[in-house]
Amino acid sequence: MARVQHNNEKRCCFLCIFSCFIIGYSLLTTKFIFKHTQLSICLPKNPDNEIFDRQDEWQYQNSITGEWYHWRTTSNKQNNSVEWRIKWLNIAPTSYLGVIVYLTTTGELNPLNTSLTQLSRLLSNNPRPVVIFHEGDFDADDLQKSLAKTLGDRNPLGFERIRFSNHVIRPQPIGNHLWSLKYPDMCRFFTLMLPNHPLLTLFTYYWRLDAHSYIFGPKPIEDPFEIMQKRQIQYAFVMANEEADHYATGLWSLFHEFLHDHCLKPSKAFHQTQTGWLGGYSLAIIFTNFAIANVSLFRDHSLIRAWLHTVDRNGGIYRYRWGDAPIHTLVLTQ
Repeated sequence: MARVQHNNEKRCCFLCIFSCFIIGYSLLTTKFIFKHTQLSICLPKNPDNEIFDRQDEWQYQNSITGEWYHWRTTSNKQNNSVEWRIKWLNIAPTSYLGVIVYLTTTGELNPLNTSLTQLSRLLSNNPRPVVIFHEGDFDADDLQKSLAKTLGDRNPLGFERIRFSNHVIRPQPIGNHLWSLKYPDMCRFFTLMLPNHPLLTLFTYYWRLDAHSYIFGPKPIEDPFEIMQKRQIQYAFVMANEEADHYATGLWSLFHEFLHDHCLKPSKAFHQTQTGWLGGYSLAIIFTNFAIANVSLFRDHSLIRAWLHTVDRNGGIYRYRWGDAPIHTLVLTQ
């Protein structure tokens, strides 16, 4: 009798344990299904709704009429019904496949002359137009003619004057690091503003160089724009490096918020290049001071455009000195 009672107790204990296991398993399964159901019904934001067609405080001037215009950072294909005209020195372009652009000041005149001299030699078989963006310090005719002579009479040279706004978010000091407002202005220019300048509506590709971008080599090079076109390349660069972590404060988390808002998972290329050992930011960047891009990549691609506008609204370029290199690298690897 005692043995029967003992067996019943064991059976009840087993049933209790088994019931607890079933209940626990059911709860975990329900939680798993609910979680993945939530993921499966993720509703992405419409990228076009994140683009605000507003008049920016920055301005650009037409080199022929002298008229000033406010920048708009939506597609200039829609904003400019009249073809942009520019005053060319040396000769007018015979092809509008690509343009080489600088943003510089007369304080960098010596390295700029060196860069243009090297460019003239290396493009001697394939002349391409060059445009120098500036804030007014290249207005003098003598200076423009001197640089045109340096570049060579087979290469068209143009000057586009721009005006940065003084009403900006003041940078927030990061430790002992301070910087001039000119640097974040430059970063914003190359991040978002350049592809939306009406000059670039004339061209398929643009090649960004800095005054200190030197191209060494004794012989002319093959036309890089034709290479881009033949191989259907959207973006090309020559070097990669790492960004300093104090110049990328908050950028990593902002990009992941952007991916979440658009129901996107990090790509394989993103994991390989942008994710560090412990899942954090690797800080790997492509050098953008010697890069060629399809104009439409940063101007017309809806998700890329939405990301650039997200960055611009955040103000991190001015608060933390985010550079155009990490901003572009994150979205290009995605």
